[in-house]
Amino acid sequence: MATYNQWISGTGWTCLPEEEIDIWKFSLELQKDDRQILSDDELKRFDQDDPRGQLDKRLAGRAHLRRILSKYTQSDPSEISFTYENNRKPVLENHPDLSFNLSHSQNMGLIAVTQSRRVGVDLEYLEAERPFSKIAERFLTNNENNFINKCPEEERSQAFYQIWTLNEAYLKALGTGFSVSSNDFSVIPTNTRGRFLRETKVSPQTPQKWMFETLEVASSYLGALCFEGSDTVTRYWKV
Repeated sequence: MATYNQWISGTGWTCLPEEEIDIWKFSLELQKDDRQILSDDELKRFDQDDPRGQLDKRLAGRAHLRRILSKYTQSDPSEISFTYENNRKPVLENHPDLSFNLSHSQNMGLIAVTQSRRVGVDLEYLEAERPFSKIAERFLTNNENNFINKCPEEERSQAFYQIWTLNEAYLKALGTGFSVSSNDFSVIPTNTRGRFLRETKVSPQTPQKWMFETLEVASSYLGALCFEGSDTVTRYWKV
């Protein structure tokens, strides 16, 4: 599975080199000024749409997104301005070439930032009691299920989470919302980084277009990165 990524303190962050990708990890503990840097529209939307009691974590994730993007735009976090595509995916109104994606699970979050390429990131908390075999049979392809079942029994849960996070990262990079499902393609990891897309019904996508990477984030967490184009350097930062 994944090798441990070397996460560097964000206090040492330097300007993003062209073509490279930054990954940020952070805690979802709410900070005292998080609400102050969010827009009124964000606060209203989060307050109204909180079905699982995750309001504080959603607010913290969005505040971190603003703080991190402010580094790349050289602006105040509260001045970040988002517009939204048809699937509600946010983009930066004044910096359309800056691509980013946010994911959070349990008590941690991840943000990917790059330039002029689509990017997706996913993070999952590894639940020991999760019925992964039933989920895999329902949502993953035959090839992906075969990959999991060929693993030693004690490694199958980890293999499931690796494929699941890679799937989610790909869907988020595509940005197509619910018009594409996980049954429309297969992602078969051969190691921790590579071109893992083996088959796809998603037109006009080509498997050679997408790079994938499994991210070792912390104990009991697993993440994944997906981006289009040529391979590149990934930098790992922690808040």
